Amino acid sequence: MDTITIDLGTEGLTVSSTFSGGNISPRITLRGIDKDMEYVCLIVQNKSGNDSIKCIWSIWNIPSVGYIPPGFDAGAYPKFPFPAVQGVNDFGEQGWHGPSPGLGVRDKLLFQVFGRNESLSIPPESTMDKVIDALRDGKTVAYGSLECFYHG
Repeated sequence: MDTITIDLGTEGLTVSSTFSGGNISPRITLRGIDKDMEYVCLIVQNKSGNDSIKCIWSIWNIPSVGYIPPGFDAGAYPKFPFPAVQGVNDFGEQGWHGPSPGLGVRDKLLFQVFGRNESLSIPPESTMDKVIDALRDGKTVAYGSLECFYHG
């Protein structure tokens, strides 16, 4: 399986991507995108706090152009900035749900990207676990992950 490198930029996750700071999905640069890779899928989890790990975003069938632009619309089938499909996160929403650590608290986020040579054919009501199961169909050709921290 090929490797994709994820880059959130020099500032990492910014205030505008936090739940209280605008809740705008971040810009993500991807390196290692092969010309045969048609789509990418992204899963983001918040691994902080006393609760279990929470899925804060799952999105798939994003055109594979080397980056995931910021500001995806909420809803099952966002049209802006690229057409895609969004699953249901652990907050019951279809879209990005940014971290919201308290003052002086640090959230640990895991970004996982999957390169595909075919689109995923699952409904937008899918949870993270169903997305992961669907990614095991043999059409996933690349993978990358990045852990980052956001300080409140």
